[in-house]
Amino acid sequence: MKPVRFGIVSTAKIARDWVIPAMKAVPECEVVAISSRDGSRAARVASEFGISKHYTSFSDLLNDDEVEAIYIPTPNNRHVEDAIAAARAGKHVLCEKPLALDAADALRLAEVQLQTGVQISEAFMVRYHPRWLAAREIIRSGRLGRVTQIHATYSVTNDNPQDIRFQPELGGGALGDVGVYPITAARFLFEAEPIAATATFEKLAPDGVDIAVAGLLEFPDNRNLLFSGALLQAWAHWIMVIGTDGWMEIPVAVWPSAKQETIIKLRKRDDIYDRDVEVIRFAPANQYEEEVREFARAIRGEIKQSWPISDAVAGMHVLDAIRRSAADRARVLVHRDRG
Repeated sequence: MKPVRFGIVSTAKIARDWVIPAMKAVPECEVVAISSRDGSRAARVASEFGISKHYTSFSDLLNDDEVEAIYIPTPNNRHVEDAIAAARAGKHVLCEKPLALDAADALRLAEVQLQTGVQISEAFMVRYHPRWLAAREIIRSGRLGRVTQIHATYSVTNDNPQDIRFQPELGGGALGDVGVYPITAARFLFEAEPIAATATFEKLAPDGVDIAVAGLLEFPDNRNLLFSGALLQAWAHWIMVIGTDGWMEIPVAVWPSAKQETIIKLRKRDDIYDRDVEVIRFAPANQYEEEVREFARAIRGEIKQSWPISDAVAGMHVLDAIRRSAADRARVLVHRDRG
């Protein structure tokens, strides 16, 4: 297929370290332009990655007729406005998570998507990794019996107090940065949306961001997710899926090395002492490459988009319920409108 020509909004670290290299590695994508308010930085990154054009204005990037799609890694508080501007300029949008600050904002973007007809997707790279796809197939196969519980966590050590993740005005906080991954895992593996949330936050100051989140999400058919996420803890990211006939462990679940094999561990129901563990091995895979390849193919009409904006809206309703639960110290029902 003809490569989709991408423009990159900002020179953010995730763009430099992961997404631009991924786009340059797959034949379905071509990076043709980048923008940054810092002109020298835009020029430097463009030179580093062999990007032919660089702009100091987002509007100039959007006015470039060669650019077909936009990748947005700006701070969380800019996601919706940047995506709306791109969509109205006729550009497809791949936007970093969380797509919005709340469901109301996401619904505004969903309305623009309906008006413009462009493709818009929230960039959760984990959902494209072959191991995550295999884990979902294991559940579908019935091998674990009726799956009733998922336990998942993602914590990191972030020792930079100036990082945008600690700035409430930019949409920082543990929930939007790391807590979303266990939540996404449960929605992905249960293939359902939660009906209620009970959660708590830890904050360093009353008006500061949440530095840790923990909670329970109730899913239909008496299924549950126990989850946590934190910005100032030891690195940990794993998923455990427990069923009536066995259970599954996914270690290093969010950031596996693209150069090393990954594994899933399967245990039988009565293996109390962990003596009969089956290890399923997966060849090294770059989940960012899988993500941008699939998005480009959806733009070209070769496949149906796996994760349309309606999924992102549903996810934002979950985050809204978690925030309300933490604030009110109460169980909160999850709104169901996908837009």
